[in-house]
Amino acid sequence: MDSGYIAAVALLFSIMLIATQRMIEKRRKIMRIFVIALAVLLMIRYTLHLENLIAYAIALVVSFLFWLFIGRYNPAPTDDTIKVYGLDD
Repeated sequence: MDSGYIAAVALLFSIMLIATQRMIEKRRKIMRIFVIALAVLLMIRYTLHLENLIAYAIALVVSFLFWLFIGRYNPAPTDDTIKVYGLDD
């Protein structure tokens, strides 16, 4: 097994899944489709099926732990609570 490949793919998908959790609701569906499409593309393109599955499982566990310890208590902001400061503010 290629542990470097597993670590790289797990890190990439962990970052993308955590970013998906922190997005506003409107953009979440598009990001989920992108993450799934990228996962399918990696499964088709490379013959490292076992390594990909292990990396996806690690990414899901890391994403779940992030949600469990941080995301539940600090929900993602909504459009109404986001303030944009301009030159006059």
